[in-house]
Amino acid sequence: MSVNMKVKAEPLTAEAFAPFGKVVDASRHTLHCQPGEYTARLHALERAQSLVKRVNRHSDHEQLFVPISGHKLLITVATDDHQLRAFVNDGTQAWTFGVNVWHNAPRGLDADDAAVINVQGSRFTEHTEYADVVGPNEVEW
Repeated sequence: MSVNMKVKAEPLTAEAFAPFGKVVDASRHTLHCQPGEYTARLHALERAQSLVKRVNRHSDHEQLFVPISGHKLLITVATDDHQLRAFVNDGTQAWTFGVNVWHNAPRGLDADDAAVINVQGSRFTEHTEYADVVGPNEVEW
């Protein structure tokens, strides 16, 4: 039997998010990518669901997201033992997921037309691993 436990989303700050990646400010950030190159794509985001069942990570690159719609976003990450943490992005903060950081795709919180630019390694399909979430897997915001 599966038990859903809640994780409370916290504000996205550079300090709180540091174990998982970087909150990118107006200064520049150099992205890390193993063999290959980066690609950038526009992503319309799904609306946030409270239950998170799976996470993924990329072993060859950092992944950068730049919000372009100004809508609040939910960012979900997991520790190495797949325990969730969640962050609310105010819609203005770019961020990265570090190499090998477990995460879920960002989701829109306050609009159905939330969008981001997703910059990631062009060989991400070859270097992506998936895992089921254990422990608390319901996110509250």
